[in-house]
Amino acid sequence: MIKETKITDEELAEVRQLQQDFQINTYQIGELSIIKRNVENQLKEINTELDNQYSTTGKLQEKETELIDKLKTSYPDVSINLETGELS
Repeated sequence: MIKETKITDEELAEVRQLQQDFQINTYQIGELSIIKRNVENQLKEINTELDNQYSTTGKLQEKETELIDKLKTSYPDVSINLETGELS
């Protein structure tokens, strides 16, 4: 019986294809990781901006309440048309 000293060309081609597929897969994992990190950073920025906007909304609501209270003191028992400023 003669010992083989080399794998077949088909086997070698299969091994090389697997290596190439592995390299492509590894590269794609790297690309996706970078994309994921960028998206996570963008999401952090969006959440920070949302927090700022929510804070601003709260402050505006407080000012609105203060102004309404002031107007009620100055103009009790009347309605104010907010478009024209007329009292009724």
